[in-house]
Amino acid sequence: MTTVLVVGATGELGQRICRLLRRWTPSVRVVGANRSGRGHPDFPVHRVDVRDERSLAPALRDVALVVNAVGPYLYDPAPLVRACVRARAHLTDLAEDLAWFAAVAEAASRCGAARAGVAIVPGCSTLPGLVALLAQRWAARSEVAALSALLSLGSANPPSRGLLAGLLAPLGRPIPGGARCFTQLVSAETRDGRRLTAGNWPAPVPRAGLRLGTRRVPLRFHAGFDRRFLTYALRLAAPWLGRLPAAWISPLAAVLLPFAHALRWLGTPHGVLLLRVHDRQGAERERLEICARANGLDIPAAPVVWLVESLLAGGLEGGGVRGLEDVVTPAAAIGWLREAGYEVRE
Repeated sequence: MTTVLVVGATGELGQRICRLLRRWTPSVRVVGANRSGRGHPDFPVHRVDVRDERSLAPALRDVALVVNAVGPYLYDPAPLVRACVRARAHLTDLAEDLAWFAAVAEAASRCGAARAGVAIVPGCSTLPGLVALLAQRWAARSEVAALSALLSLGSANPPSRGLLAGLLAPLGRPIPGGARCFTQLVSAETRDGRRLTAGNWPAPVPRAGLRLGTRRVPLRFHAGFDRRFLTYALRLAAPWLGRLPAAWISPLAAVLLPFAHALRWLGTPHGVLLLRVHDRQGAERERLEICARANGLDIPAAPVVWLVESLLAGGLEGGGVRGLEDVVTPAAAIGWLREAGYEVRE
C-alpha cells in the first residue's frame, strides 16, 4: 500500500489534506506527523521536527510521498529535503514564497534529488501551483502576452495561526515592480455579477514571469476578501505592518487569531479564483473563474490530491524539482473541481 506522510497533519490545511486524501484516494495509507506526536483520532501521528533531520528519518520509512504542511515557510527546508532524498520519498509543500523555492532547489541540488529519482514539487497550492497549472490551457496561444489572477477569500472560513501569519507577513513590504504589498486596490466583476475588490500581492513566480509552455509571461496577482471592509482594513493597516520586524509577525498572528475567529460570523464561505489572459495591448481575451460557495479552503489543499493521484499512476517517475503543471493537466484539475462541487466558468 502506498503511504503518504503529512507533516503538520493537525494544522488547518494539514487536516484538510488528510481528509481529502482519505476521501479521494482511499487506497493510500495516510500517516500524520507533528512536533507533539499526537492530535489526530483517525490515524497515527509521528513526532517529528521539520528542522531536525534525525527526527524525520524514522517517520519516513516506507513512505512514498511527504507533504509538508508546516507553515509559515520561513525556516530552512534543507533538513527535510535531505531526509526525503535519503529515504527515497518524494516531497511537496504548500509554500508561496520565492525565497523558499530557491532554498528548496538549492537543497535538492546539493543532495542529489535528481540522481536519486526523488521528485520535489514545491508550491503545490493555489499559487503558484494551481494558477500555473490552469494557465497551461493557454500555452499554445501566441497572442497571450500576460496573465492576471485575483483571489477572493471567504472570510467565514476558519483561520489558523499559520494562515494568518502568511497573510500578514508581506503586507506593506516591497514587491517586484516598485510598489508595496496591498497598497493598491483593484476591482473586478465575476460573470454572476459579484464585485470583487483585492490588493496587489507578490506573485511567487520568477522575475521572468510564469512559465507558459516554452515561454514565460508576466503575472499580476491580487488578493482580497468577500467582505470589502476587510480588504479596506488591510489596505489601511499595510503601511504600518510593513514597518514591523519580520520576527514579530508570528506572535502578532497569535494575538489577532481570536479576533479573526470572531469576525467569521460577518463573512461568507464564498471564495473565487479569477484567472485572466491579456493580449499585448492589455485587453482581456479570456478568463477562467472557479467559485467555491463552501469548503473554499479545500481548494489550496486539492493539488496535493492530484499529485497523489499522479503518483499512483506512475506520473512522478524521474527526480528533481518540478512544477505541478509538469505532472497534472489542466483538464484533470478542472474535472476534479467540478466533480467536487465547485463552479468552473470557462
